[in-house]
Amino acid sequence: MFLDLLHFGSGLQAMHYFIFCLVAVLGAIQGAAARSQRRDLLWFEGQAGYALGALMIAGGYVWFFVADEEIFIPGLAGGELFTLFVVAFVVAVPTTRAIAFALERARALPTPQPRPARKKEPTA
Repeated sequence: MFLDLLHFGSGLQAMHYFIFCLVAVLGAIQGAAARSQRRDLLWFEGQAGYALGALMIAGGYVWFFVADEEIFIPGLAGGELFTLFVVAFVVAVPTTRAIAFALERARALPTPQPRPARKKEPTA
């Protein structure tokens, strides 16, 4: 019954809006994680976490309004926008945790040490 009210049209604007919401929510999560030092959500510590969050939010807005050519043509309405936002939020939380886990594991890997140069033995 509820899904009968949703009309996504051609789907291109819906896809652009979903990507915009996903990137903006990922940025908001990074900003909040940097503020509260949540290591299970944080990709970069300190000011880099804040900068990444702000860059993702601003970049999502800029990308959406530049990429979506149908922005001023009537298309998506409240139900569709809300549904796409909720789906993007639900996808963003495990995505954030997975990326944070992968980055933490990558940082924990031992760094390869350079081999000492071999000295040549005299051949006389």
